[in-house]
Amino acid sequence: MKTFMDMFKRALLLTVLIVPAFAGNTSNYTYLALGDSVASGFDPTITSPAPSKYIGYPEITAGVLNLLQSGKEVNASCPGETSGTYLMGGTGNGCQAFRDAVGLHTNYTGTQSSFAVSQLQSNKHIDVVTLGIGGNDLLLLQQSCSTAASFVLCVTAALPGVLQTYGANLTQILTELRVQAGYTGTIILVEYAAPNNNPLFIEAVEALNSVMVGVGTPFGARFADGFTAFQIASAFYGGDPCAAGLLVRLSATTCDVDPSRAGQDLLAATVLFAVGNVH
Repeated sequence: MKTFMDMFKRALLLTVLIVPAFAGNTSNYTYLALGDSVASGFDPTITSPAPSKYIGYPEITAGVLNLLQSGKEVNASCPGETSGTYLMGGTGNGCQAFRDAVGLHTNYTGTQSSFAVSQLQSNKHIDVVTLGIGGNDLLLLQQSCSTAASFVLCVTAALPGVLQTYGANLTQILTELRVQAGYTGTIILVEYAAPNNNPLFIEAVEALNSVMVGVGTPFGARFADGFTAFQIASAFYGGDPCAAGLLVRLSATTCDVDPSRAGQDLLAATVLFAVGNVH
């Protein structure tokens, strides 16, 4: 089954590499990555954690595009960042604590929002921005319902409010990028993959991705379909991304919610496809 996943990733990468990747002068290209632990490449099994030990899809994407050696990739992502803390700071799901204890790929003060806007205002060579945000909004919902009498009923009741808040936050985030920062280049929103084959979790992630697409489309965003990619690659494993090797393994039978290196490779392939599909 590993052969299927390898063939899938290689086929997708090959599709990307034969498509003209960029319009304009690629020598001035700069890639700004924004988001949470998925974009940061967070791996809870790494001992003596340091930002350089985490490899996320932005670093893999930049490596394929030969941007790492030239220093043209900037990754501002923060593990534990929610759509709300991206904008306003705060506790969220542990972003600030992680920044204080470990540090980020890119050190900056203030919110990820303010950093992104300042970068786009000052660096007109940025051609592509990727953003993966919202997964921690769902994780906080999961945590809040963990002690409820009925986890399913709790999630079902609270999910619409979480999605409404997420949609409002994402609208503000994209407005800042397009209007406040004046950025007219490519924005790629990275859709989330379900962390398991539980129908409730799949439904919640699909709903979040649906809001992402609905909000992002009017802003001219493109989408990296991590959800479908993980579903295809997990098909021969009962739809379980843990069994398929796409998530960080914690034990023989359990996984973290964050992607493994194989999962990050697959996400990078979807990002590369979106980058290469510029008309």
